[in-house]
Amino acid sequence: MTLTQAILVGLVAALTHLDGGWLGEAKFREPIVTGFLVGLIFGDVPHGLMIGATMQLLWMGVTGVGPTPKLDIGTGGTIGAAVALSTGTGAKDAIIFAVPVALLLQLVNTLMTSAFSAFMPYVDKKIDELKTGVIQGIHYLCGLIAALLYFGITFIGMYFGTPVIKAVVNGMPGWVEAALNGVAALLPALGFAMLLDVILTKKLIPFLILGFIPAAFVGHDLSMLGITAVAVALALIIYNLYSDLQSKNVAPQPALAGSADEWED
Repeated sequence: MTLTQAILVGLVAALTHLDGGWLGEAKFREPIVTGFLVGLIFGDVPHGLMIGATMQLLWMGVTGVGPTPKLDIGTGGTIGAAVALSTGTGAKDAIIFAVPVALLLQLVNTLMTSAFSAFMPYVDKKIDELKTGVIQGIHYLCGLIAALLYFGITFIGMYFGTPVIKAVVNGMPGWVEAALNGVAALLPALGFAMLLDVILTKKLIPFLILGFIPAAFVGHDLSMLGITAVAVALALIIYNLYSDLQSKNVAPQPALAGSADEWED
C-alpha cells in the first residue's frame, strides 16, 4: 500500500466519525459506502462494492440505542475493505480484520467519549450564560479530535502494518480458508437475523416469506413448496387487512339497561 493510499483510507475512516456529528446522518459509516470509497482509492470499485455489500449484510442488524455499545462499523468496514483490496483477496479476508477492528475501536470510542465528559461542567456553565458559540466550538473540537484519532489509527495500521497483514493472509492454511468461506456465507444470514430480531412483528411475517422466495429460487425452477409459501403469505396479508378493517368498523356496544340513569335519583 502506498503512502497516498494509506492517507486516503485514513481520511475515509475519519469521515465515518464525522458522520452523525458534523454531517448529520449521512450514512458515510455504512460498509457499502466505505467499500465504494476504498474501491475508488484502489482503482477497483466493483470489488470494493462487493466487499462492502457483504459486510453491510453482516452489520445491517447492528443497532445502538443511546449510550449502549455497538460495533464501530465505519472504521471496521473501511479497514476490512482496504485489507481485502490491498491483498487481492475477498470478503472473507475483509471480515477477518473488520470484525475484531470494529470491536476494538468501539472500546477506543467509549474511552474517548468518556474523556469528552470532562468538557461537560464547562459546557453547563456556558449554557447558563447563553453562550451558544462556545458550546458549538466544543462540539466541533470533539469531532475534530475524534476524526484525527481515527485517521491516525487507520493510517498507521494500513501503512506500517501491510507486511504483517499480507503475512497473515498468505500464511493461512487451506482448512482455514475453507472455514472462512463457510463463515462468510453464513454471516449475511446472521445479519438478517439480528435485523429481524429488532423489527419483525407478526404482520411482517408474510412479507418476509415473499422476500425469501425470490432469494431462494432465483436461477432455479419455482417448486410447489415455493408456490405454497407465496399462497400462505398472500393469505396472511389478506387476513391481516380484513382484521384491520373489522377492528376499525366495530359497531358500538349497546349500553346496559338502567346503567345510564341509575344515579339520576
